[in-house]
Amino acid sequence: MAGFSLYLYDDFQLQVSEGLVISLDPKRATSLAQWAINSIANLDNSELFETNRTSNFKVLDVEINPLEVDQSNLSFQYGNYLIKIKKELDLTNRNINILNSLTNSNFNYMPKYYGSLSLKIYNKLVEFISIYEFIDDSIDGWTWLPKKLINKNDSWVNEVAILSSQLHRDLKKVEGDSSKEFIQLTDKLIKRELPDINQGLLVGIEKYPNPKSMLEIWNSLESQYFNELEIKKQKVQDNYKTQITHGDFHIGQILKNQSNYYVIDFDGSPVLNKELRNTTSPIEDDLAHLLLSFSLAARVSERINQLEYGILNDEVLKCQNLFLTNYQENIKNFNNYSPNLYLIEYLRFRQYYFEIMYGLKFLPRWLYAPILSLKEELG
Repeated sequence: MAGFSLYLYDDFQLQVSEGLVISLDPKRATSLAQWAINSIANLDNSELFETNRTSNFKVLDVEINPLEVDQSNLSFQYGNYLIKIKKELDLTNRNINILNSLTNSNFNYMPKYYGSLSLKIYNKLVEFISIYEFIDDSIDGWTWLPKKLINKNDSWVNEVAILSSQLHRDLKKVEGDSSKEFIQLTDKLIKRELPDINQGLLVGIEKYPNPKSMLEIWNSLESQYFNELEIKKQKVQDNYKTQITHGDFHIGQILKNQSNYYVIDFDGSPVLNKELRNTTSPIEDDLAHLLLSFSLAARVSERINQLEYGILNDEVLKCQNLFLTNYQENIKNFNNYSPNLYLIEYLRFRQYYFEIMYGLKFLPRWLYAPILSLKEELG
């Protein structure tokens, strides 16, 4: 798929590279965000783009402030709004399809979605820039859960279980590609030879366990890990259903403010290609990812509080069991489905590999969390 250019407005030329990747420096991205705000507010359309609004919003006389960048989006705060610019276009429109469906279902656990600007590419509209409610005074799960765990406060578990079960209930309405076997295809990504560490990201790691030392621990655990993974896989039976799921459902995707929890970011897993992200998958994959993230949040808490790694394991296990119990009770109320516990256990253990792959590709300082958690689990 060859790259191309689009002249969106005035002399603003948007370069879209092969693979539909977009690179923008901060100044150009800020200018683009301001233009998109006005365009969506006015419902402007052209030969190159279309806009839509699900709710009215005000164009404010305030500055646009860049926020921390993630793998999928450039994000900006604009008063009470959050602007997200996609860094890589997705022809399946996974994110916006989910947002529209959850909005129509009156799903209460996500920031309000106001509208978007989509580019006309290959005879279809592709989401590019979207506007959401900015959740004031909110923190993500990698911040609030480590505090809960060290204080042995499990008051959050039932609310997150309700959020998760209602999310899976409402995501059933979203269409996805059910022609492929998600587990078989993603199992093929599990290889003994991991990708090389991204050397360009080995900066700002002084406060974290050394990534290279963590890889030495992984090397000592590798054979035991793959043996145990195979044992868990053999226990799995094919009695599960598939649907569109969140796809990257870790605790960091759940924001919390004083009164509510909100699930965000429906782009799918950054370690999977776009085709796999839009394939229907078992809800057990979401649950497995979330449950493992409780363990990873414990490692974050232990690092921040300078505790011995593994000291929070009992608290993690208690919260995992409580979450599963509450989730199962809630999901029965919606579709009378009982999650496959053997499948959850296999996919939870498999997720260690994807967490390590993510760390190597995107965030080397993160390697300590899955590798030390795996070391604790394997003894």
